[in-house]
Amino acid sequence: MRERQYYVQSLIEIDEQREIAYRYLSDFAANRTTWYRDPKKTNLAMLLKKDVVMFAARGVATAEEFVIEAFRACESSSEETVIGNTWQAVVAAISSDTLDTGDMMTVRDGALYVCELKSQTNTVNSSSFPQELRELKDKCAAQKRFKRASNQDVLPAFCILKEKKPIDEMRTYRTSERDQANKDIDGFCYRYLAGPAFWQWLTGFDSVEGLVEDPSRIDTGDVASARKECMERLLQEMNDALNQRFLPRSIAGVLRLKRMLHEPKQ
Repeated sequence: MRERQYYVQSLIEIDEQREIAYRYLSDFAANRTTWYRDPKKTNLAMLLKKDVVMFAARGVATAEEFVIEAFRACESSSEETVIGNTWQAVVAAISSDTLDTGDMMTVRDGALYVCELKSQTNTVNSSSFPQELRELKDKCAAQKRFKRASNQDVLPAFCILKEKKPIDEMRTYRTSERDQANKDIDGFCYRYLAGPAFWQWLTGFDSVEGLVEDPSRIDTGDVASARKECMERLLQEMNDALNQRFLPRSIAGVLRLKRMLHEPKQ
């Protein structure tokens, strides 16, 4: 009887955790709707900040194709930080002894872990990774000063949400002779957790998909229509700008438009 009560209680707890995740993801959809409908954030100038020549080199031949591809690129880069913050908030909300105070911290096996959370491995490159570790090291040092009286261990963890292979291991950053700029973090040891290992460590679920069992329960509101309207508005802005300057609706016309808009006024 006690085992059945524990089983029922566990199911209730799991459903409550999923409800929390659906709520945060619904908020994410609402924020994206606002972004799509804000002409100060989504406009022709935003698209033209992209490298037009590189789009041409990838086979983009018309102004319409450029708008579509550049919009997707801007959309992706604008989501990167928001996605990471959303998942960090979700994990902190459903994980015991875990706080999201801008930095995510959790108590495991008596130690306080300061966590750097990334949505996936490609959000960090070789040039930015040392700085990420430096910031993690500094955050741990700040917490150690704060926890000095309690003598609680403060440990760093670098965590990746989306990774198929479960990884839980200690890593040490090593610099080369040419890497003088990062000598200050040479020998920095941290726990590296990725994919299922990270999710099990903090939540008991094996993955994002294990937590979000039924994506249809996410209240997406009218984010799809807002995205479509945004795309249509950007296409119209591009056509109007080209027409006003008698430029062709080709990638060459887009490049000339960018140059004309960035030329200093006499």
